Amino acid sequence: MSNVEIITTIIQQFPYALAGSMIAGLLCAFLGVYVVSKRVVFVSATLTEVAVAGVAFANLVGGLHPTVGSVLLTSLAVLLFARLLRSTAVPSDAILGISYIVALTIRILMMQKTSGAEVAEVESILKGDMLLVTPAHVTIMAVTAAIILLIHLVFFRQFLFVSMDAETARTQGIRSGLWEFVFYLTLAVAVSTAVRIVGDLFVFGFLVIPSTAAMLAAKRVGRIFLTAAVFGALPPILGLFLAFKFDFPAGPATVASAVVLLLPWVVQKR
Repeated sequence: MSNVEIITTIIQQFPYALAGSMIAGLLCAFLGVYVVSKRVVFVSATLTEVAVAGVAFANLVGGLHPTVGSVLLTSLAVLLFARLLRSTAVPSDAILGISYIVALTIRILMMQKTSGAEVAEVESILKGDMLLVTPAHVTIMAVTAAIILLIHLVFFRQFLFVSMDAETARTQGIRSGLWEFVFYLTLAVAVSTAVRIVGDLFVFGFLVIPSTAAMLAAKRVGRIFLTAAVFGALPPILGLFLAFKFDFPAGPATVASAVVLLLPWVVQKR
């Protein structure tokens, strides 16, 4: 196919894949600014593993929608994070590392007990088959993104203080523990919803890559978040094009496109 035919095919036959991945990329990139600035990248990695384990859990018990199972398990993980990361007895990086290993182990054990057909479904989520995104997926992703972004915009000052300067937040009467929990809860819902649609590689990549590029490209805090959102929404367009052009899997091609977007800013800063 020519380039024009590829673009036409994507727009006409896979509009939901494009829309769903762009919304997921934007939301993950926006929240990723907090993840990178708080230096809790392992949290996002752990939550993606937990989200996939939640899908496997829903398939294992039966009668539970995979997205619901994913949200429930990631929300439980957030409750543990909110408590453990405030502890001074164990270094936070050790807690995050152990949590990641535990989440990965749980995912593997659950998949071992799941039937072959359901394992195939879980593995397709791991790969992130964006071309199978449905109108229902886009609706769920759009509503989730709208609610989470609205919460973050309304309480932007609280989230910013807690993430960037927790000591100042406490001196100004902001309940840092509460807002820390709310942040991780919104992150958990975003991750669990997006993983079900675009896969864990996509979600983890977009929680880190666009936000890092935005921090290199912009100086002011507001512009960093705006730039991250733009950098998160654009790569799916190129990723889907490359997937059709070179017969690549759509998820990895999109993450690779995000890396290409980051490289100029890394080179410029050297």
